[in-house]
Amino acid sequence: MAQVTMEQLMDFRNSDDFFGTTVIPLKGAYKINKIKKAVEQEAEFYSTKFQEIVDKYAQKDEAGQVKFSEDGDQILIQEDKIAECNQALEDLQNMTVEIDNLNLTLADLGDNLQCTPEQLEALMPFVTE
Repeated sequence: MAQVTMEQLMDFRNSDDFFGTTVIPLKGAYKINKIKKAVEQEAEFYSTKFQEIVDKYAQKDEAGQVKFSEDGDQILIQEDKIAECNQALEDLQNMTVEIDNLNLTLADLGDNLQCTPEQLEALMPFVTE
C-alpha cells in the first residue's frame, strides 16, 4: 500500500494524458490502470469536499451563484473567510489515503519510457524500488 496525499493523487490524475497514451510493457500498464481506478475513487471524494469548501467560502451573486474573477480563472472568496478557506483547502490537499500500488517498479515501466521530471514525480508515490 502507498500512503499518499490528496494533492499527490490529483497530480497523478492530472498526468493521465501522459500515462493514458504512453506505450509501456503490459505488466506496467496493468498496474498503472489499477492505480488509476483507485485514484478515481478518491478523486470523487476530493471533488465533493472541494465543492463543499467552495459552497461555504465563495462569494455569491444575488442568484446564489459562485462569483469568479474577471478572467474567470479564480473563484472569489469572501474577504473575511480567506484564511479559513485557505486552511480548509490545505487540510484537504494534505489528507492522506492508502492506495494499493501493486508493487509498481520502474522496471515495470520498461527501459524505453521517457518522461519529464514532473511526470515522474506524479508517479513516484506509487513506485516501490
